[in-house]
This record gives sequence, C-alpha cells and structure tokens, in this order.
Amino acid sequence: MELSRLGFLILSILKQNEAVNSVSAMSLREIAESEDFGYRENTVFKKIKEFELSGFVLKGMKDGRADTFFITNDGLEALKGILTEN
Repeated sequence: MELSRLGFLILSILKQNEAVNSVSAMSLREIAESEDFGYRENTVFKKIKEFELSGFVLKGMKDGRADTFFITNDGLEALKGILTEN
C-alpha cells in the first residue's frame, strides 16, 4: 500500500504521541486536532478506516463513546519505509 501525505501525517501523529497500544490510543478528534493539517475530521476517519483494513492501525479502548486508534508494528514499518526512502 502506498502512503499518501495524509496517511503519512496520521501515522506520524500516532507514533509521536506514543499511541502504540490500546491504552495509549488516540481518538479521532485528538488526531485531527493534534496538528492543523487542513483535513476535515471525516477525511481523517476514512483514512483511519482504510489503515484499519490494511493492518497499519487498530482500535484501542473506548474513550467515553469515542473509538480510539493506535499504530501497529506494520504501520511503524510503513512509516519507517517512507522515512528511509528520502
């Protein structure tokens, strides 16, 4: 799977915030608000769902009614692959 700029940003945000397991996972709102990258929450949600299917991101523990998400080892590897390309 090829990463888009948005995909790279989402995975980077999860890694930088150490959202690497179900307890430290971030909500969609936390991800969208952590950086002002100009994407709507709905766009971010669609990309996260795509990453969930590809195994780059998994759902974490609920935060109230909100789902949370964290980066998987596959997601970390994809991110590392992008960073070593340049």
